Amino acid sequence: MSNYAAIIRSSLVENTKVGCDLYLKNHVNGTTRYILFCRGDEPFGNDRTRKLIEHNIEKLFIRTGDYKEYFRYQEENLQTILADGEKSSKEKSDIVYNVAKYLAQDLLGDPRSGATMKRATKWVDNTVKYILHDENAFSSLLKVTSHDYYTYTHSVNLSVLGLLFGKHISLDAHDLNCLGTGALLHDLGKVEIPLKIINKPGRLTKEEFEIMKKHPELGGAFLEGKKDIDEKSLKVVIQHHENYDGTGYPNRIGGKDIHLFGRISRIIDVYDAMTTNRTYAKARTPFEALIEMKEKMTNCFEGGLLKEFICFLGPYSLSKK
Repeated sequence: MSNYAAIIRSSLVENTKVGCDLYLKNHVNGTTRYILFCRGDEPFGNDRTRKLIEHNIEKLFIRTGDYKEYFRYQEENLQTILADGEKSSKEKSDIVYNVAKYLAQDLLGDPRSGATMKRATKWVDNTVKYILHDENAFSSLLKVTSHDYYTYTHSVNLSVLGLLFGKHISLDAHDLNCLGTGALLHDLGKVEIPLKIINKPGRLTKEEFEIMKKHPELGGAFLEGKKDIDEKSLKVVIQHHENYDGTGYPNRIGGKDIHLFGRISRIIDVYDAMTTNRTYAKARTPFEALIEMKEKMTNCFEGGLLKEFICFLGPYSLSKK
């Protein structure tokens, strides 16, 4: 297995320091070699870009151990990357999603870090602007969402789907930021749940499930009072397991007593869980998941909102049937 990983030239921003060394791949007498092209502490200037273009080089390489540093670099330059008219929607969506994956891992690894929380709200803000101003963001972002379930990928999927659906129902920029942030942080309370329960490969026992059910309140308590987190974002964290008929948890509220963002997140949380591979269940197709949600889980969701979500996914879910 190679110790190097390919990155695309267009993912780099001119006149910035990447923070990790960049290499070119070279083949000499049947042997592959990686030649240092730009040190991480040197500016990636336009002279280097010209050299790559002149030699028709689209791919550079970084050491696999530098992946986190590379995505942190992209995170810090995300606003510039998303404003670049030369980059395709696919390239931008790949960067948005991968940056969020590493950010979500940092959030779960060190949830008490105020700096990490600020990074989360900044990522959401940049992503909201991208979704509002790029008509191709919908299709390209849906394509990059992960189909394997991990707490961090699930959180990113929920945020991306929430932002896209929020735009579909005409939420304004502020509400999109609140919904996207809440979705990204919705499972933060799971950091207080024992790992043997979180990582259990099969179904939870009744006792284990009672412990798991505490995570919305734990997440809400953890985030309450943090200046970067809006009250509306907390509704997602606390209410994403409340059922429309009042049978959910933690507070067994129902109907319009559940905030709109709680009702949205309940739908998207179930949808993403059903369409990703779990240790105990194979992923359903989007079409299969929506059918099951509509026919067998009517107690969980607001009917009109679920119908709107089905319309929102419409062509995408049918194409994945």
